[in-house]
Amino acid sequence: MALIFINRDRQNIGQFTEQEVADGLKSGKFLPTDLAWQEPMASWQPLSTFTSLPEPSIEPAAAPLLPEDSVIPSSRPEPAWERTESMGAMVESVKSVIAQPVSTFQAMPTEGGFAKPLKFYILLGWLTGAVAMIYQGAASLINPSMMLGEEAKYLSGPVLAGIFIGVVILMPLFLLIGAFVSAGLMHVAMMVVGGAKKPFETTFRALAYASASTSVAQVIPLCGATLYMVASIIYSVIALKEAHQTEIWRPIVAFVIVFLLCCGVGIGFVGLTAAVAGAAGSIK
Repeated sequence: MALIFINRDRQNIGQFTEQEVADGLKSGKFLPTDLAWQEPMASWQPLSTFTSLPEPSIEPAAAPLLPEDSVIPSSRPEPAWERTESMGAMVESVKSVIAQPVSTFQAMPTEGGFAKPLKFYILLGWLTGAVAMIYQGAASLINPSMMLGEEAKYLSGPVLAGIFIGVVILMPLFLLIGAFVSAGLMHVAMMVVGGAKKPFETTFRALAYASASTSVAQVIPLCGATLYMVASIIYSVIALKEAHQTEIWRPIVAFVIVFLLCCGVGIGFVGLTAAVAGAAGSIK
């Protein structure tokens, strides 16, 4: 019989048999609103939806009651990648983030290290990014100027292929750097708006799972990049709200702050480049 894993207020209580859960609901040990999971469920659901539980026993022989302040680590947190690093868990994690982002990020461990979410972000981002690069590479070979500008028409096919292969090879490094830079900027912005209720690791984990899961939109030809950008922002806002237990407007404003900051840096760089070019021209 599959055990039932129970989570309350983002804290994992433990794992129990169906009879223990039924007795616990009767005694008040468990609440109908507690989130629960058992194989082969795809995501966590309230205990009130477990309608097939047995009748409570007259004299429950359940395990001793846990102290209210005890927290027993569960081996079944969400997303699924947290419990096992496999292709099946990666697919299940993407499905749970896309289909049920609120419950998924409510149950997501806010601590536990950077390794798992970082690996998930790099592997999935590399996979979907490589597929997108294949599309772009094929389009560039057909019409170089369409993808890379007019100057690209003077490049041979092998050179273009080499450029795209090089980008794909270096992509994990770009993703690694981007993961920490983007999470760092967002965490600072969340602190500015008063939404960072938990440490940087929480922001990193939320953004890693949200951004990586929505990156599957990149595999859609032509409009994939745009869809990914929009979906990544929407799901990242939800992830930050649930992970930090804050109001929805705070991560939205934080994204606006980061966007304006990036625009300001970009405009400043362009202005500086133009000024240097003008100075060089006047010297000549």
